[in-house]
Amino acid sequence: MALPPGSSQPQTLRAAVPVTPGAPRNPLEDVRTRVAIQQLQARDREVRQHEQAHMAAAGPLLKGGPWYSYVIGPDGRRYAIGGSVEIDTSESDDDPEANAEKGCRIQSAALAPGNPSAADLAVAAKGARMEQRARAEIARRESAASAYAQQASLAAQLRERGEVPKSLGAVLEKVA
Repeated sequence: MALPPGSSQPQTLRAAVPVTPGAPRNPLEDVRTRVAIQQLQARDREVRQHEQAHMAAAGPLLKGGPWYSYVIGPDGRRYAIGGSVEIDTSESDDDPEANAEKGCRIQSAALAPGNPSAADLAVAAKGARMEQRARAEIARRESAASAYAQQASLAAQLRERGEVPKSLGAVLEKVA
């Protein structure tokens, strides 16, 4: 889903089948040319559909349009043979709920095509780790809030009895 390291623009490559102006020298060359063009057209469709699936699932995380790597076919046309889209995978420092949701969305965007690439799987794993960290932080915060609420309840019980605790340990000893 991201560009290869050191790459800032789509690449254009030349196809292995040379462009031959004029009529083919023999019928076999014509068949090869037609087959090569059909294969390039099929790959181009597949690549574009793959990147469109990422884009549709990424929604607001999308950082821009798709980037494609091209080859020039025997007919002189450009055909996409690879592609990528960039999505925002940054985490918020103090909003674990947003991070959990974002991690989920990253996974959905990465796995949206029916045939995710190795790069797609790596991005999905990054999204899963983000979601796991966020869920752990949410659980930690909920546990701390629960402990605080329990302490406040215990302190209230002691005050009702006319006792004022000096510390949390004192609160727990008095109630027990």
